[in-house]
Amino acid sequence: MNYTELAFSLDEKQVEAIDKWIKELSKDKSYTGAIGGRFRYSFTPTTLGLVVKITDLVSNKELDVTDYESW
Repeated sequence: MNYTELAFSLDEKQVEAIDKWIKELSKDKSYTGAIGGRFRYSFTPTTLGLVVKITDLVSNKELDVTDYESW
């Protein structure tokens, strides 16, 4: 397998949940450097499906938007 060709995507429901969560957390106006970088997106392929999590690197809060119902 050529891992340089590995790609992940988010569905509309996941994007909406992430946008809402980021807007809420961003209200605190924490400084995250010149280019941002406050949020880490994590995609973990498993034998059952894809685990998708977003971590706020300021508060260490995590949002799991994995579509477990499709497993």
